[in-house]
Amino acid sequence: MNRMKFLLAIVAMAWPVPFALVHAQEPPLPTKTEAPTPSPAGTRPQLNIPDIPMPVDPPKLVPDSSGTSLPRPPSIPALPKTAPALSELDAAFQKSPLAREAEEQRLHLEWRQLQNRVAHDPEVVAAKAATTTAKTDLERRIRLRAYYNIYYAHMRALASGPEIKSYLDGKKAGALGSLAQPRVRPDPTPRTSRDE
Repeated sequence: MNRMKFLLAIVAMAWPVPFALVHAQEPPLPTKTEAPTPSPAGTRPQLNIPDIPMPVDPPKLVPDSSGTSLPRPPSIPALPKTAPALSELDAAFQKSPLAREAEEQRLHLEWRQLQNRVAHDPEVVAAKAATTTAKTDLERRIRLRAYYNIYYAHMRALASGPEIKSYLDGKKAGALGSLAQPRVRPDPTPRTSRDE
């Protein structure tokens, strides 16, 4: 308890000192002075700005072209007076990637329609069923080749134009190419005299 009284006494003695220092550092309040008198109308107040000497000739931003010749800009080639023919413009737009993709889309759609028309043909159905009854892989690949030949022959017979026929030939080549086994020799090669 004595310690507490001692601490309170020290704090009470130290308290007025910082309070007096804080108040001693404030600036004095301004005294009441007269307001500046406004200048008469039309006169400007006097400013103390020193005069800056101006150069005699200001720098030129654009070169003087009165006595010297400037280099001439390169001449622009004249545009042709006639526009290309409409057939040339059509041919140029047919070669664009967007036109190629649209043509590919159209051919794919027609191919799918031909697939739907041929899918229920009895000869195609019989050839497809024969592929499931093969006993060996080689026999299955042979029957699948026969099926694809029949299938694409029927679609080619129903095709309307040369573009779709060439598209069908590409699809047929892709289907038959998927059946190839380049690493397997189905038939043994005959021995020659050099092999012995």
